[in-house]
Amino acid sequence: MARFITPSSMETVPRLDGTPGGKRGAPALDTDTDSTREIKTHFRVCRFIMETGVKLGMRSVPVATACVLYHRFFQCVSVTVYEPYLVAMSCIYLAGKVEEQHLRTRDIINVCHRYFHSSSEPLNCDGEFWDLRDSVVQCELLVLRQLNFHVSFQHPHKVLCEDITKEHIDAIISDLLHLYDMEAKCT
Repeated sequence: MARFITPSSMETVPRLDGTPGGKRGAPALDTDTDSTREIKTHFRVCRFIMETGVKLGMRSVPVATACVLYHRFFQCVSVTVYEPYLVAMSCIYLAGKVEEQHLRTRDIINVCHRYFHSSSEPLNCDGEFWDLRDSVVQCELLVLRQLNFHVSFQHPHKVLCEDITKEHIDAIISDLLHLYDMEAKCT
């Protein structure tokens, strides 16, 4: 069974996405640079956060908060050390608390499990489920500590105001076009 390393105790528990587990950061066989690979990983994980948020019935602000929490966490630590999808699940859970749209960990785990295993049933409340739940909760604490408990912030989409310049709008358009291009390459 595939495994991943939890951030708090370095124990191994099952991975959601079914990819080979163990320590992350082994040399890749493709020709992408580490930076390009990391950008693609973050792009895919943010798309995972958004799709999962929609399936959980989250409003747009908590979903945006989860994405920002995820990015801020990985500004401080390496993606090779922590499982990005576990961090994403924890960011979804934390964003629900921060934006007062509380979600049950069981719902988050089942929706995320279904994301990777679309034809499977929800996880039973057995050892695998409880290990994953404990990992999400421990990772939430790790995210909070790493961000020094600064989890309230002004969202970037509210930078759009009356005094915005044409240069800012052009930069935003350029960034959006780059994202659309990246999405096409990542699918």
